[in-house]
Amino acid sequence: MILVDIENAQYCDPRLIGLYDVLNAGDADYLFYERLIGARPVSVVDVGCGTGVFAVRLARLGHRVCGIDPAEAMLSVARSRDGGDLVQWLPGVASQLPREMQCDVAVMTGHAFQCLLTDDVVQETLQAICARLVPGGRFLFESRNPACAPWQQWSPDCSRRVVQSPAGELVSLYHALEGDGPDGELLAFGTHYYFAQSGAELVSRSVLRFMTQAQIARHLALAGFGGVEWYGDWSGAAVTPSSRELIAVAYCG
Repeated sequence: MILVDIENAQYCDPRLIGLYDVLNAGDADYLFYERLIGARPVSVVDVGCGTGVFAVRLARLGHRVCGIDPAEAMLSVARSRDGGDLVQWLPGVASQLPREMQCDVAVMTGHAFQCLLTDDVVQETLQAICARLVPGGRFLFESRNPACAPWQQWSPDCSRRVVQSPAGELVSLYHALEGDGPDGELLAFGTHYYFAQSGAELVSRSVLRFMTQAQIARHLALAGFGGVEWYGDWSGAAVTPSSRELIAVAYCG
């Protein structure tokens, strides 16, 4: 058995990048954001675009799209996918977007907002996005609601699943918390992958930040955003204590 234990391996190990789209195959979030963006062509920046699935979807709908991600291995997949030539791809984070860029909409999907682990990084990201939106431009993103304690379902027994890789190999995986739950707002956990054919076992260790709706709202206001519309799920319901999502539509200026 080959054991590899790497921080955020899902963004850099080719075997795990190959599973990324398989493990994130649902599109309820994409459909929700597409409806909010609307049919009229606009300019969109997809921050933390990953393998580029949503950016290409938006480009195929006629929008002018730029995707940016700090993981070059993920961008390689994005560039090579069917329709990848319709999108401008950039390596980096929001603060590295061209200063002259002006967009109508910014999006951050896949709970990527929770990868911003400190107040300084949150503010740097939000201020950079707001600075590149036209007046009245919108930032669409989501974060898991800590009031529902979603990590309670991230035990090996509750989270175990088996998927098939693009190469046809069966892969079993599960999450395991490091500790009993969040340390303050931060939750550390490992995702364990076992590849049946090769016998390889990989562990990708991650840390996510769980902020309340009020905390996120304060950060948005501090970064220069005006009004915020909130939704609690992908059907557009209002936020309640039992909502699993905190979906924000923040207006710049």
